[in-house]
Amino acid sequence: MTKFKKFQVRWAERLGYKDYPYLIRWTFIFFGYSMRIHHWIKSDDNRFFHDHSADLLSIVLKGEYWNVKPIDKDKNPNDLVNIIRYEKDLGEVFGRNEEFCFVEGIFNSWRTFFHMKKSIWFSKAEDRHYLKIPKGGAWTLMFEGKPRHKWGFYVNGHKWRPLRYFHKYGIIQSIDYQ
Repeated sequence: MTKFKKFQVRWAERLGYKDYPYLIRWTFIFFGYSMRIHHWIKSDDNRFFHDHSADLLSIVLKGEYWNVKPIDKDKNPNDLVNIIRYEKDLGEVFGRNEEFCFVEGIFNSWRTFFHMKKSIWFSKAEDRHYLKIPKGGAWTLMFEGKPRHKWGFYVNGHKWRPLRYFHKYGIIQSIDYQ
């Protein structure tokens, strides 16, 4: 595992295409633990689920998104599974290997400010997911523990490191969700 400096600050990193990023983030790392501010502009890569290197807690400050997790963890997002889910919030019928958790910003309204449980989600490092970001984007505050393993994408049941994944599949231009 790569050794991190005790303190790091990364300012306004643009992820995705340089001129058309899906995410801009500010990262503060202290003794391996990190705090990140994310400005989500578009969804992240939805071709395959990914995990993270550490457990995390994400708080949506403004905006909203859908955290998409696999129904069958050994299948890809577009693989059909035995159940078809209807998601009221999306207004679509899915026969895909996905289940949705809607998360909204605590500063969207007084209602969400006083009922923050829909604004916070916790993820274990091994949990697979991707995010669907609706038009308008989202701002999040994320706390991440010390890295436990290397993160990656799950392609046909096998974990691929990011460089291999992007070399094979390329960087996609993320999708806007209404």
